[in-house]
Amino acid sequence: MLYALDCEFNGFGGELISLALSGEAGELYLCRPNAELDGLELHPWVEEHVLAILEVHDARPRVLPLTEFGRAIQTFLEDDPEPCVIADWPEDLTHLMQCLIISPGQMVRIPDLSLKLMQVSAWPTDIHDAVQHNALWDARALSRALALSRGEV
Repeated sequence: MLYALDCEFNGFGGELISLALSGEAGELYLCRPNAELDGLELHPWVEEHVLAILEVHDARPRVLPLTEFGRAIQTFLEDDPEPCVIADWPEDLTHLMQCLIISPGQMVRIPDLSLKLMQVSAWPTDIHDAVQHNALWDARALSRALALSRGEV
């Protein structure tokens, strides 16, 4: 199955703040706890445009330490024999891959995973009440844009 991926992070090349996957099989929305985020020197734009909307209508994250993101992704994908994750920005894929590494030389067990980077514009979206720069809403907007580009809607 296809899953649209979006991540929010602390500026260009910065640490991961939240991660979301949205697809036909469901959604996963993860966010780091305040205790971890408080330890970051946050970019002012991120403080204003990302942290303020981590939890909004129809987007309530599962709050986990960053070290647990990989296990949550593993559980989310475990019933899909061939998941394909699509992103519109390379750094999103980088953050996803980093989450799957749990220690030196070890990664979570996931099915055969395909990754795809696509040049598709998720915004503006026609999804009512969508919230840009919230990882789950951005993943939903990307999923919608992908469906429109394939003529599925």
